[in-house]
Amino acid sequence: MAAGNNKYGSMRKFITLLSLALGLVLQAQKKDNFVGNWTANDGSVITIYIQDSSYHAKIDDKVVLIQMEKKSDTQLYGGTYYDEKSKTEYEAKLKLTDSNTILLRILNGLSGKRMVWHRILINPEEKNSKLTILQR
Repeated sequence: MAAGNNKYGSMRKFITLLSLALGLVLQAQKKDNFVGNWTANDGSVITIYIQDSSYHAKIDDKVVLIQMEKKSDTQLYGGTYYDEKSKTEYEAKLKLTDSNTILLRILNGLSGKRMVWHRILINPEEKNSKLTILQR
């Protein structure tokens, strides 16, 4: 009888340790609030992604944000914004104002520019058939 209880006790310990390890892995892979697809007021689609441990963004397959570093769960800084029209790079800062809205500040000396980007949401009811883009 004691040998049988020991067998089940070992199995419980194994399952407990496996559950804890799985929980730690899932916590480490927690979704990053910046990564994903966003849209600007002009209708362009922005994709934010992580490459070489820094954040980058593309608009229409052209890189516009490079080497942004995470300051907190709601702020990225230290990178640059590339303005295609003027062919110039500017210091940039991103701030999540809520889970679906980003404020981009482009710094240019004493002046600057602000842009608001909104997360592109997928309608969960149509997720398996046809993707529908929703804006908030």
